Amino acid sequence: MSVVSKLQGFGGGDLGTMVRRTLRNLLRERITKFAFVCLLFILLIGLMGPEIAPYDYAEQQRTADGQLNRYAQPSLEHPLGTNDRGEDVLSRLLVGARATLITGLLAGSLMLVLGLFVGVTAGYVGGRTESLLMRFVDFIYGIPFIPFAIVLITFFGAGFYTTIAIIGLVLWRFIARVIRSQVLQIKQRPYIMAAKASGASTPWIIRKHILPNIANMAALFFAMGVGLAILEQAGLSFIGVTDPFTPTWGIMIRNAHQSGRVAEAWWWSFPPGIMISLTVLSLYLLGRGYEGAGGEDEVVV
Repeated sequence: MSVVSKLQGFGGGDLGTMVRRTLRNLLRERITKFAFVCLLFILLIGLMGPEIAPYDYAEQQRTADGQLNRYAQPSLEHPLGTNDRGEDVLSRLLVGARATLITGLLAGSLMLVLGLFVGVTAGYVGGRTESLLMRFVDFIYGIPFIPFAIVLITFFGAGFYTTIAIIGLVLWRFIARVIRSQVLQIKQRPYIMAAKASGASTPWIIRKHILPNIANMAALFFAMGVGLAILEQAGLSFIGVTDPFTPTWGIMIRNAHQSGRVAEAWWWSFPPGIMISLTVLSLYLLGRGYEGAGGEDEVVV
C-alpha cells in the first residue's frame, strides 16, 4: 500500500461529513443563528421580491383627486411611504433586492475564484511563479478602486454586468494574499510532503489536500467578498456611475439624496441603507462563524 493510500484513511477525510458537522456547530451560536435567519430572509426577498411587491416598481401612485402622491408618509396602503415621483418605496425595496444580491453573489464569486487561483498557485508552486504573481497582486493593490472604476465605466458604459466585472476583477487582491500565506503553511505538513515523495501530481495534491484545508477560510472570504461587492456597488451608484435604470438599493439611496429630502423623507432613504447594512453584517458574521466552527478541523485525504 502506498503512502498516499495510507493517508486516505487518516484524519476522517470525508469532506461532506466535516461540512455537516461544521454547520451544526455554526448554528449553536446565537449570533450566527441570527445572521443565518437574517440572510435567509434577505435571500427570500431577492428571490420573490418582484412577485410579492404590492405595486409595480415604477408605478406612480395618485391621490383621489388625481395628483401624484409624493412623499406620502408610511401608511397601511404604503407601509414605507412614497418617494418624490409617487412610487411605492416598499415595492422598490423588494424589487431592488434581487439586483443587489445578484451583484454581490456574482462579484463575490469572481473575487473568490481569482483570489484562490492566484493565492494557491503562488503559495504552492513558489519560485519565480510566486514572485510574478505576488508582484501582480502588489500592482493591483496600487490601483485606487473608485477612480479606476469611474474610468472603466466611462469607456465600457455603466452596464449592470460591467459594474459586477469591474468589482470582481479588482477587489480579489486581499483574498490572494491571505490564501497564499495559508497555503505556505499547509504545504509544509508531513502528509503533503509524503504525497510529493510518493509521486503525486501538483493538481492532485491541490485538489485533495490544499483546497479542503482552506475551505473554511474560502467560505469566510466569499461572504466578505459578497458584502464588499454590495457596498462598492452602492458607493458607485451613489456617485452616479452605474446604470440608474437597474433597481438596486444603492440607486434608491442615491435618488433619495438627490431629492434633498433624506432626513425629511426618512422612510425613503433609511430602509435601503438598513437592508445593505444588515446584509453585509449577516454575511460577515456567518462567514466568520463558519470559519471558526470548522477552523480546528484538518482535512487529510
